[in-house]
Amino acid sequence: MQALYFKPSYERLRERIHAAAPELDVVLYDEAGRLWHHGVEVLPKDIKPDWCWIHTELFFSPMLHEYFRLMLHMPSLKWLHTVNTGLDKLPYLELVEKGVTVTNNHAQAIAIAEFVFGQLLAYWQNVYDYRAKQQQKVWKHRGFREVHGTHWLVVGFGEIGKEVARRAKAFGATVTAVRRKQDTEGLADFVAPQDRLLEELPRADVVVIACAANASTRDLVNKHFLDAMKEKSVLINIARGDLVVEAHLHAALDHGKPDYAILDVFNHEPPVADSWVWAHPRVSLTPHTSNGGTGMRARSEANFLDNLALMVKGQALRNLVRHSDIV
Repeated sequence: MQALYFKPSYERLRERIHAAAPELDVVLYDEAGRLWHHGVEVLPKDIKPDWCWIHTELFFSPMLHEYFRLMLHMPSLKWLHTVNTGLDKLPYLELVEKGVTVTNNHAQAIAIAEFVFGQLLAYWQNVYDYRAKQQQKVWKHRGFREVHGTHWLVVGFGEIGKEVARRAKAFGATVTAVRRKQDTEGLADFVAPQDRLLEELPRADVVVIACAANASTRDLVNKHFLDAMKEKSVLINIARGDLVVEAHLHAALDHGKPDYAILDVFNHEPPVADSWVWAHPRVSLTPHTSNGGTGMRARSEANFLDNLALMVKGQALRNLVRHSDIV
């Protein structure tokens, strides 16, 4: 089997890759877009990779789009494993439609779940006020809102939704999962299909958007959705910006429902300089960084190497992407 890997990623993981796949023939793609096979520069017509891999170094490299172009023109390609969870922003759909097996990565779930709680606790406990009072040498007691006893609505119950639910339950919250399947591995108290979403929103103190962006979910958070939300509720979006109609959210926040929005993703990233989201007092804006936990890379690499070992053995891969996951 031949694989095409980004040189910086391969050099860092060379020993672990070959421990999992000793007979693997590797072609390297470098930072200048050149291809190298056994130390000799080659042309695309000279290689026939069966497998490809996108990890952090390549994802943040200017060569990513050229790597996709190469993959799309390689009839030999059978499998792509990617660091991405969401697959709607890059041409993954084209690869799936060409018959390539695509597996994605859920290593971000722990980091994103911790981010959700960090942001929510910072808001409900108003840690910025504590810090300001400290600087002012003001000693003044005040209360804060607890997570215990609240009701969470988690829209999308994949690995991210499950990790959020796991933490909410540990805090003593009640969790409703919005998903097609009834099984929640014991992590949700209730399950509701998406067509019952408007019925569930009035009960939820916290609404977490953690679903994939596709035809059934784009513009999900619209006026009807927002009108149905509970007073003093918090909306958290760590999925995709196009799940939210930002103009509708702006109007809803101005009217005080929801009470607050924690937004890590946006329709346009970064938002334009004069966008309302930068300065709105009821918005916490972060730069699509909820997956930036210190353990994410190690989990991501373990995810890939596990799948590589399964592929070598001819066994079923984990995190298979379906056509419906993207469209």
